[in-house]
Amino acid sequence: MRPWLIGACMALFASWSPEASAQKTLRGKVFAPEDHSGHNHAPGAHVGKETFDPLPGATVMWKGSGVGAVTDAFGFFQLDVRRNPDTLRVSMVGYTTVDMLYKGESFLEVPLEPGVLLQSADVVFEERSQSVSLLNPLNIQQLSRKELCKAACCNLSEAFETNASVDASFTDAVTGTRQIHMLGLAGKYTQLLVDNLPGPRGLNVVQGMGFIPGPWIESIFISKGVGTVASGYESFTGQINVAHRNPDSAEPFHLNLFYGASGRMEFNHVSKHRVSRRWDTVLMTHGEYGQRVNDRNQDGFLDTPLRKDGVVRNEWRFIGDRGLRADIALMGVDMVREGGMVAGDIVATPWAATTEIQRAEVNAKVGYVLPGQEGRSWGSQWTASTHHHWHGFGNREYDGQQNTFRANVLRSGFLGSEDRQFSAGVSYLYDDFLERGTWGEGPTETNPTPETWARTEHVPGAFLETTWTGNPRGMVVAGLRVDQHNLWGTIVTPRVHARWSATEQTSLKMVAGTGFRTPNVLMEELGVWASNRTWIVDGPLEPERGWNAGFNVTSKFKLLYRDADFALDGYWTEFQNRAVVDLDADAHAVRIYNLGDRESRSLTAQAELGWSVHRRVDMRLAYRYVHATTQRDGAETQGTLVDPYVPQHRAFTQWSYSSKANDRGANWMGDLTVQWVGPQRIPRPDAIVDDRPASEFEDDFVVVNGQISRVFAPGIDLYLGVENILNYRQQNPIAAAQWAYQDEQLFQENMDASLVYGPIFGRMVYVGGRLTLGKADNAKP
Repeated sequence: MRPWLIGACMALFASWSPEASAQKTLRGKVFAPEDHSGHNHAPGAHVGKETFDPLPGATVMWKGSGVGAVTDAFGFFQLDVRRNPDTLRVSMVGYTTVDMLYKGESFLEVPLEPGVLLQSADVVFEERSQSVSLLNPLNIQQLSRKELCKAACCNLSEAFETNASVDASFTDAVTGTRQIHMLGLAGKYTQLLVDNLPGPRGLNVVQGMGFIPGPWIESIFISKGVGTVASGYESFTGQINVAHRNPDSAEPFHLNLFYGASGRMEFNHVSKHRVSRRWDTVLMTHGEYGQRVNDRNQDGFLDTPLRKDGVVRNEWRFIGDRGLRADIALMGVDMVREGGMVAGDIVATPWAATTEIQRAEVNAKVGYVLPGQEGRSWGSQWTASTHHHWHGFGNREYDGQQNTFRANVLRSGFLGSEDRQFSAGVSYLYDDFLERGTWGEGPTETNPTPETWARTEHVPGAFLETTWTGNPRGMVVAGLRVDQHNLWGTIVTPRVHARWSATEQTSLKMVAGTGFRTPNVLMEELGVWASNRTWIVDGPLEPERGWNAGFNVTSKFKLLYRDADFALDGYWTEFQNRAVVDLDADAHAVRIYNLGDRESRSLTAQAELGWSVHRRVDMRLAYRYVHATTQRDGAETQGTLVDPYVPQHRAFTQWSYSSKANDRGANWMGDLTVQWVGPQRIPRPDAIVDDRPASEFEDDFVVVNGQISRVFAPGIDLYLGVENILNYRQQNPIAAAQWAYQDEQLFQENMDASLVYGPIFGRMVYVGGRLTLGKADNAKP
């Protein structure tokens, strides 16, 4: 462990002395009860979660002291308990003020009844589509369902078009697969979770995001920096947790239809069903179909692949009468993609790209809340999946199989007092990989059989995570997990998150910790398959290890009497070992080797401003700087190079408008997103087809997306959008494509469709509609 990090951790722990931890904190929730029986709830009485509407912005104060707090976006508050507490006053515009005699409770649920208003006054709360909690020590940004509706969010890989923290780009020019980048590094270094369970990883890490349709998503939580140890050791740059619509948040019926000018058609359906008093289920279906031939740049290759996709997910929820609760989910995937040369063109050996994926998965979460012991519970998480991936690119084939099982048992409670909480658990991970194909020199007379990679991992582990909340201005979450890997030995993962509130509306957050992962380069570098490069893997690849540290300052304030927020953060990631993917050493090969004693690091800084310009207009503006470098093999010729496909500068702005709804609830909405992508370095093919030097940076470009939505009535709306309004397109995205019909040998030697840094298809118009019947259990009245 780094000495500086050990010292920092010790200093953080020392700052929370016993005297400080003796200070008690009152937490609670303020809400408007949904009671249709005509009875009022007494202040402090427990109200079921399905019978309230959270009230953000409510004021909670000690009467007569001027000391108080404001509830967050979910109605929660945290307040320091005075030396001699007496009466708590809770108020909000439009609701009756409540005075409560404080009796030493640690958590309160406070219902507020609607107050008497002037007939001419309307009190309206507009839920923000993006929000950040000032109290959570983790730097987590939440994207709501409303945010996902601002663009053509057909699946998770396309869900970040209106977000400044995560970048989405194409892996190549033939498969249409999108990948994400976070903190200057590829998405494989960001841990993806689905309902707090392991999400796309291993052979599914890149294309798995396409199996999570946007209309299925309730919200997305983006956490920068290493995640908590409870989720495992694989996070380097952050965590993205996707929350599906569930029996609480799903409406009885939801349908989304989409059609794009590329010929892409989508069907998405979500429906909720009450099976019995204890059982509810949600059924989700997704179908995607596109068989239109698109070749706008006339290079003889499809701009978009032909596709046939189907995904089904079924969730079940059980709520017992004595604290027992269970969530079970089953999912199946079948995907077929075809790309490459346009059918019908006559060549001796047509170059084609075909991908077929079949996946089955079952997840379960079972928990038990100890009766009469608030905050103490047992929980378990179970995941089992089988994933089969086959693809053929040109004369190369790949056949991969991954079987995974993961179990996690957790226990939460308090360490002596409610100011010290803990979460502890044990876990077990089983991963079995079998990969066969031709990715090297290919079958020869001396080696006629395909190459085979096989690996089986058994990883039992345990973790302990503690949360200190004794100081009214701060909070520390410190965790340590130890795993015993059958291939790589003992893995020790320390992580620390801390939050300090300078004021009620300004917080400083810090994070530091390590990450560990086993690389699966054949799938993680999917774009390289869309070329005729030879794979050269130097020796056995060791696991990737690295450190991440960062800070974030977030402040919420008024700008010209309107709500605004500003965030500034910086993160540093340094690798102790990394699977270096070298596309610069040889134009006809990709070399992959261990970092060894060389250096690889990424430094990022981002500033973001959000402002409610007008009660009907919201704005978000962001700028990010990234400096990601890797020292490659052969310092005399390569040395330290800026990582490819990582623009050093990126700016972003997003504007949203919503008109006033009429008596039927109908209104107009408009969204405009502008992204400026700075110059980025692209590896170059052979000079015979491209004479630009490898060190040259591509020019910057601007991408503008817009969408207009019309809500005809609650639950019925249509949307029309245009992606890439300025019609920017990367020129000649497939190296040597011009030789495919002239000199087949020259084409086979130099073909490369992986050098993609910008849009290929150009301007794309799309249209869609949504139909929602009924309300979710937690919907606002």
